[in-house]
Amino acid sequence: MKALLLYGANCTVGIWNQWKEELKEENFEYVEYPHEVTSNAKSVTDVTEWVYQKYGKESFDILIGHSMGGIIALELAAKFDMSCNKVIFIESNLRPAKSFYRNLMTEENRKHYGDEVIPMLRGEDIFYSVELKKALQEDYDYSDYIKQFSGEVYGIYGDRGVREYKDRYADLCLDEKVENKIQFYFVEDACHLPMIENMKGLAEVIRVILLKKFMR
Repeated sequence: MKALLLYGANCTVGIWNQWKEELKEENFEYVEYPHEVTSNAKSVTDVTEWVYQKYGKESFDILIGHSMGGIIALELAAKFDMSCNKVIFIESNLRPAKSFYRNLMTEENRKHYGDEVIPMLRGEDIFYSVELKKALQEDYDYSDYIKQFSGEVYGIYGDRGVREYKDRYADLCLDEKVENKIQFYFVEDACHLPMIENMKGLAEVIRVILLKKFMR
């Protein structure tokens, strides 16, 4: 099994540090976007094109992306026909989601990880073009990629510390066809950054998904 990992906007490859420790038995390759690419990108597709040019000829079983990286993963699979069996996206809003999904960390996690995360986000923000930010924040809809991809799709979200929140699916604002194709998992006590807030919980979910595929 070989997987390609793509991080989200304003992050760095460092967000995967705990992931590397928890899932070191797996074969992961970690993408790092050049600042020249993100600062000149007019859309998510511009970043996706760079990823495809660099990795498109390689063979991956799984594409895994966080936030913007999840959209890139779906675009690689659906639009660029990059060979893979499944896509896993983590905290990727395919359409503008409701307020439940718009917080970065729980208050408790912010106390523990805020000094690590906030400077990273602020430091990287200057390397993202206004157009790219708008493509991730205003009037967007990337849900058609779900319909276009014939493989398995998994969506992982933090539960925001609210167990069995009754509108956890409705608040993602996806249509029924898209929602039904995604196999959802929720990581406890995490918001937008489960790989930092609760990596052990996220690792358990990832292992379940990997076993579902390779035990068939």
